[in-house]
Amino acid sequence: MVEYNINTEGKAIVAAFPSQVSGRTFLITGPSQGGVGAETAISLADASPSTLILLGRDLTKIQPTIDAIKAINSSILVKYIPVDLASLTSVRAVAIAILDDSTIPKIDVMINNGAIMAAPYSLTTDGYESHFQINYLSHFLLTNLLLPKLLMASPPARILNVSSAGHSVSDVRYESTDFEKGTKYVPWFAYGQSKTACILFSVELNRRFKESGCKVRAFSPTPGAVDTGLQRFVTKEMREEGMKVWIASGKAAPVRKSLQQGCATYLRASLDPALVDQDLVFLSDCVPTDNPEELSAYAVDAENAKKCWALSEEMVGEKFDLKL
Repeated sequence: MVEYNINTEGKAIVAAFPSQVSGRTFLITGPSQGGVGAETAISLADASPSTLILLGRDLTKIQPTIDAIKAINSSILVKYIPVDLASLTSVRAVAIAILDDSTIPKIDVMINNGAIMAAPYSLTTDGYESHFQINYLSHFLLTNLLLPKLLMASPPARILNVSSAGHSVSDVRYESTDFEKGTKYVPWFAYGQSKTACILFSVELNRRFKESGCKVRAFSPTPGAVDTGLQRFVTKEMREEGMKVWIASGKAAPVRKSLQQGCATYLRASLDPALVDQDLVFLSDCVPTDNPEELSAYAVDAENAKKCWALSEEMVGEKFDLKL
């Protein structure tokens, strides 16, 4: 039996739930080499999934992940689909391609992992602050567009909107998600805002699924403090600044984790049948939690979740209603 804590490794969770992997289809955004998304995909390969759909911007960064999967099990269908999360046009094109692909009849688990962290201020091609669109808004759009194939899954699909302990530094700044055109920009706050939105997305999805009598579940796992390419913009000075903000909020310095420990929380949220019958959406160190020391109240507030959904619909220019 797996013990769920900070030391749990992804491969142990896959080994504990092989029937939840075998023959199923998983979609992962941002599975670049050396990242938690890639480690998740590679761990899943141990239990023979039918299909792994890998979405990313640069094949050269994802090819090593594909090679590692094929080295474990060459029979797995691995589909790489290029996407630019900084472009809603690109996201819509990817959704159409997946919906039209007869080799993808359903999606069992969707892991919205692709992200940037503490990057310099910039706007996307759609005119939105980059963290907010890449980490959250494009995933909001993609998930809603792919619901027809998520609803085909049996047992019911799961949607993971990856968050971070960093959500605690900022709620969604509804008056100006772009920090007043960058004039009041703080990289850590931009990252935190986007990760709060990811949790709110899971909260509102679950409310809508429940009201519709649908068994699909959404979760927001945090991988914890794992050293990956996500930190490529983080200088020594920025790391020290971020740590000061973190400590000032009353939190202890985070414990560094391995890739295997980081992906374990994703994998439990994706696979463990026991999670379906509980209401918590946020997972940290492999455990669902509403501990206020780890989860800010604004990130799971139902009215805030509705407000974030409405803003997101306005930003993508499309309304979404769950139709079963």
